[in-house]
Amino acid sequence: MDKRAVDKLIKETYPELPPKLQQAARYVIDHPKAVALNSMRAVALDAGLPSSAMNRFAVQLGFDGYEPLRDVYRRWLAQGPGMFTERASALQQHDIQASASGLIQEIVEADCNNLAGIREPATTQSLNAACDLLVIARHVYVAGLRSLFPAAYYFNYACNMFRDNTRLLSGVAGVFADDLRHAKAGDTLIVFSYHPYAKDAISAVKFAREHGLKIIAVTDSAVSPVARHATVTILVSTTTPSIFPSVVPALSIAQTLVAMLIARAGRQSLKEIEKSEAQLQEFAVYAKDSKKAVR
Repeated sequence: MDKRAVDKLIKETYPELPPKLQQAARYVIDHPKAVALNSMRAVALDAGLPSSAMNRFAVQLGFDGYEPLRDVYRRWLAQGPGMFTERASALQQHDIQASASGLIQEIVEADCNNLAGIREPATTQSLNAACDLLVIARHVYVAGLRSLFPAAYYFNYACNMFRDNTRLLSGVAGVFADDLRHAKAGDTLIVFSYHPYAKDAISAVKFAREHGLKIIAVTDSAVSPVARHATVTILVSTTTPSIFPSVVPALSIAQTLVAMLIARAGRQSLKEIEKSEAQLQEFAVYAKDSKKAVR
């Protein structure tokens, strides 16, 4: 049972509860973070109730005691603002009369704060360690599924301008596992993965670990399933009022690693970029007058 289901159950049973349990119900609905973070005794004290009332309330809802109820709110808090429907609902509760400017400002400020965290010394150290692994890797496999596919795609796309050992695990036609078939010790997997963690991303990390690959995890938690066995973990904040966790920090990490690789690659990388640029010109990929105003 998740938080939304518990909240619904509380609202449905509230009219039949005795006064003290109604008081407990109001507190739980109004203070979900306190329930997640504080002990039963602390919550009861704040609610003006004896501890036994909080325990009785949990049992009334069908739980074995207070701690199983509290675990629901702990999981909710660990997941951030909530899953997709809850996030969308929160967006729709914004004051329409205040126009879109407030929401725009909130989103931009959140991402500015997310990006500021990348400048922290610990993240800089992780970026340098990740770059070290990428430089010496025989092959680099890149995974980023669902909303994080753009970060993985960008990293692979940009690296292919000056390297020939990078492979995107796209999963096109269901061949995600096939793309990893020849991976072995000496190779590196870089994976972009946020909560809720895609199963294929977790499977790729497990496979990579079992076959001796180095693993670079760009993720939102030190205890995420892709970070637990990573050689290097790059932690990013993903706060946003939008429906998905922010992809901006992952894209920034991808761009930063590409720039670091180019900076360390020397003259040979410039030759490869020149060759790539010539090939793009041969195929007339870009409009010749792209810098001129469109008429």
